[in-house]
Amino acid sequence: MTLGVLWFIFLMGGALLGFNYDNSAVSSVAVALVTSTVAALAGLQIGFAWFPKNSATRTWTAIAAFVVGIAGFYGPWGVVIGLVVGMLVLTAYLILYRGHRRTSAELFDVLVRAAIPVGLASASLGAMAYRNLPVLIALILFVSAYEIGDFIVGSGAFNPVEGPMAGLIAAGVIAFFLFLIQPDPFSSETILMFVAVAAVSCVAGQYLASALLPRGNTWSPALRRLDSYLIVAPLWLLLLVLLPDIH
Repeated sequence: MTLGVLWFIFLMGGALLGFNYDNSAVSSVAVALVTSTVAALAGLQIGFAWFPKNSATRTWTAIAAFVVGIAGFYGPWGVVIGLVVGMLVLTAYLILYRGHRRTSAELFDVLVRAAIPVGLASASLGAMAYRNLPVLIALILFVSAYEIGDFIVGSGAFNPVEGPMAGLIAAGVIAFFLFLIQPDPFSSETILMFVAVAAVSCVAGQYLASALLPRGNTWSPALRRLDSYLIVAPLWLLLLVLLPDIH
């Protein structure tokens, strides 16, 4: 719970810096620094979960996750560049390091799942700050409401459905508020589109996070800070790029 609160404070604080300086580039750098640091820790923890006796592997997955994530400060093109560089980092490690006992395909699978999803989510959040700061703030509020509802109810639930359902109800309050005030650059139509994508993606992101680990309950607190953003952040960024009415 404490980590979740700190995560929200640093993430929202980084986003709001742009309003203080009237410069979205400031927010994109601050958000990229916060999220890429968490992505690097997630890459480290996922790598450790798969290869607990191979420190070199988890070090490189952390580096690759950070490289992908930090590139988001440059906007959508930064995300593309970060992904390319991150894959090159992982490929270089695969070629240079021969101390593992796995096949190249097995090792590359772990490298990619440990670094790319968390790095992409991080980069997308930074790029969203660069592209459209109000949309990023709306996303943070929506996802945070979902995570609060999911945690409060899900921690004491007897089945895996109650938590996500409570999270969606809590997020629905934020969605209704956005629909009422329709802040720029949203319209009533685009709000419904973004919210629908977020509702599905928040739940799917948590399942994706579990699939990145050897077991769903494996210790990885940094990954759990990003899990709800794994799918929704790249999709919202894609919507920002594709929809001409959202600038």
